[in-house]
Amino acid sequence: MDGRRGEAGCVKTSTIHPAGYVTVAAMVPYLSIKAAWLLGSDVGVVQPGLMRTAPFVVGNLITATMEVAGAVLALALVHRSGRRLPAWLVLFPLWVAGGLLAPVMLAAPLGFLAGTITTPVADNPIEGLQGWVYGVVYAGFILQGAGLGVAFILHVRARWAHVFRARIDAMDSPGSNRGRVTAALGALVALVVTVRLFWAFGGPSGLASEVRDGRSIAQRALDVSSASLALAGLLGLVILVFRRPQAIRAWGPLGAAWLGTGAMFCSGGYQLTLLLAPGTPFDAAGGEWFGLIVAAQVIAGLLGAIILCGVRLSPSHAPVPGDSVRVP
Repeated sequence: MDGRRGEAGCVKTSTIHPAGYVTVAAMVPYLSIKAAWLLGSDVGVVQPGLMRTAPFVVGNLITATMEVAGAVLALALVHRSGRRLPAWLVLFPLWVAGGLLAPVMLAAPLGFLAGTITTPVADNPIEGLQGWVYGVVYAGFILQGAGLGVAFILHVRARWAHVFRARIDAMDSPGSNRGRVTAALGALVALVVTVRLFWAFGGPSGLASEVRDGRSIAQRALDVSSASLALAGLLGLVILVFRRPQAIRAWGPLGAAWLGTGAMFCSGGYQLTLLLAPGTPFDAAGGEWFGLIVAAQVIAGLLGAIILCGVRLSPSHAPVPGDSVRVP
């Protein structure tokens, strides 16, 4: 093998290595902060000892482990050996990573434009951290997301180039059950989007009184990004399921459905875990209807993932034998 793959997916191995290494480099600041906290440091912490409490120790261990797994995945994507990995071992972690990073990548610029970076620490989601921590962490998340996205696209071009050639009319016909599940998904997404945008623009209903007037710009930006990605995911799935319009390429709706379902399930699941975790600053972050809306978002993401798993190209656009792929 000479490092190139097909005509449509012709990619030199040497040209895709930097994407993986840049992604890993972007993870270093985040991992360094996490390591310092796990070793007992109070760097970037306003409240001494906060990171030595049990909920944060466990949380830091889990997120640091996820970051290391992301670094391994980023390197696997840009090496030819990574193309020999089972499809699910590439696609599922990327779906999770995209679902966690995409809302942040969208919310961070929105928050920046709204003045989040220059606001006092009191506007931070956790008041026990210094403001610069968010700049470092979220800038790293944006670079990680961009790096993983580039590496993944090039990996797909080299391994499953047919995905970029296929048109919507090449998708297999949907079953009636998939249409009904899509309708149920649409109802859930409509609820989540309506309420999230209502809260983003200052709507008070459904939130606990202690947080109703004190929601940060960052939290409102996350509401907007969550609603936007949910809508994008639904739109992508509707196009894939009902195969309209037929003239467009399949990769656009696939990408929207991929990121949208991942964001609903993974980011929503992360928020729900924080809400349910005892003894953290998040356990009463929304109150009242907030937990139910996040739960509805998670269920919508799960339904969307089930629909997405059933999406496949027609035989005329199928990958080569032994290298088949189902989404996600």
